[in-house]
Amino acid sequence: MRQKGVVFSTALSMTQCADVFRHAAQAARGPGAMIGEFAAKLRGNDHSGFFTPTFDSPFAAVDRVPDFAVGAYIGKLIGGGDGAGTAVHMYVDDKAERRDVQIVSPHTLTGGMRSARLARTIFDAFQSADPRLVVTDGNL
Repeated sequence: MRQKGVVFSTALSMTQCADVFRHAAQAARGPGAMIGEFAAKLRGNDHSGFFTPTFDSPFAAVDRVPDFAVGAYIGKLIGGGDGAGTAVHMYVDDKAERRDVQIVSPHTLTGGMRSARLARTIFDAFQSADPRLVVTDGNL
């Protein structure tokens, strides 16, 4: 599976990172997402909301599990009743005076633009909260 995302270092605390992600993900749910999520709930296909990403790979111990991980699933209007949407994850490693953060949104062949837009929306919220953050990698 492909993904869009950005990796950066920030002076924000772990709690501040969680708050920025929470508020940005909720703000990213536009009217179309809300309609799609409502239709999914009616049909029993709702996956929207926050979740904890799993690290069940046989290489998880070697690849290292982050200190904090959270995901948000945001439904979409077209296909929303069937549970269609896009996930965006945040992984945070606590490094004494800074946090290394990854914002990642996996996507299929046709979902790259939406994944990039959601990851960018959340990243922009981080840039507003910490204008001195340092980007180390990404493909937004």
